Amino acid sequence: MKPFMLFVAALFFVVSEINSQWIEQVSGVNVSLNSSTTFSVPGGGAYICGNSGTVLKTTNGGTNWLSVSAGIPAALDLKTIYAVSPIIVLTAGTNASGMALVYRTTNGGTTWQNTFSQQGCNIYGFAFVYNRPYIIGSPVGARWSIWYTTNDGLNWDSTGWYLPQAGSETGFYNSVFSLDEKFWFGTNNSHIYRSEYAAPNWKIQSTAPEVNSSAISFQFLLVDNIGIGLTGGTNILRTIDMGFNWLPVATPGAGSITGISFLPGSTSICWYLKGEKIYSGINGNNFSEQYTAPNGVYNHISYNITGYPGTWAVRNNGGISKYTGQIGIQQISTEIPDKFSLSQNYPNPFNPSTKIKFMIPLSRGVSVGRGVLSLVRVYDALGRETATLVNEQISPGTYEVEWNAGNNPSGIYFCRLVSGDYSKTIKMTMIK
Repeated sequence: MKPFMLFVAALFFVVSEINSQWIEQVSGVNVSLNSSTTFSVPGGGAYICGNSGTVLKTTNGGTNWLSVSAGIPAALDLKTIYAVSPIIVLTAGTNASGMALVYRTTNGGTTWQNTFSQQGCNIYGFAFVYNRPYIIGSPVGARWSIWYTTNDGLNWDSTGWYLPQAGSETGFYNSVFSLDEKFWFGTNNSHIYRSEYAAPNWKIQSTAPEVNSSAISFQFLLVDNIGIGLTGGTNILRTIDMGFNWLPVATPGAGSITGISFLPGSTSICWYLKGEKIYSGINGNNFSEQYTAPNGVYNHISYNITGYPGTWAVRNNGGISKYTGQIGIQQISTEIPDKFSLSQNYPNPFNPSTKIKFMIPLSRGVSVGRGVLSLVRVYDALGRETATLVNEQISPGTYEVEWNAGNNPSGIYFCRLVSGDYSKTIKMTMIK
């Protein structure tokens, strides 16, 4: 094999960080941020909670984060938060005496009131089923702490929601997920609990041999309602039947999983957090490192069903990372081509931007509606991954993606398309 071909073959096994799809935002605090939740506003809205009674809010996609915590004790470390609506929000933590407290705002965070307390409890998260919020908390007196409200968190009731604790099992902060009429929460006992139809219709879903389900999330599809689900503690488990069967998938990275999320819709992009790194996959498979935080470790990643921009991952030092999406991809023709192709970039040489055209045909395993997983990645002359331009399901058609290399030095770069069983690499030259 020629030396150049050996180099090209080797470079695609190099794993490195991809920085193009995540940006850092300024929180204005340096305390641990522990949970985030989104709400509908055209610019992208979110609330974040953290230690020392911290609650942050944005209504412009995170360009500005405002402190909105009046009424919450500064000594209370808030571990979970949920936006019932843009102005009705619930957040919870446990104080120094072991009392779990829920605070509620009905005016977008201007003021907060304590509406729930439970001694000896940790509140792991909130579920939202049939327009009714639920509290999921650690077991007290050999039963799980499960409460519901019919008035958006003003009053809470546990009647009818008895779930006995199995042995000494407990759960994890933010390992609670709800969608439509179902909710799930994770344990450290090799199983997940699931309820549905706003009734204590409990199903125990095994995660063995994975002991911990420290995070959980499901894909939301506009057509199919519920799709793929992910959970895990050290390794990722995947389900395609709403959690009745969980199977392991390859899980790069060391340490414990602290968050899992999907990008809702047909693209099926998903993430999990480990330490200071974010890993990305498609349809719950093919995970690779996507981003490394400049400092701190990740505690949580939001799940966004609002239809507006915004997925945020928060860290233990006040750090906030925001997912910015794919970079400049445009469909330039809906006419279905008869074969795969990757065209030479133009202009070439370039400074500092160039465009890359590729075609996806209708072939075996590729449907018009869902398309095929396609990756367009750029590598430098040393084989280091420089950018991911496309990482999603692509329907048949002709596409163009632009790469702005303004932050990269002059030199030789390689762009590779992988789509189904097809792959091709082109050589590009940037001259500043």
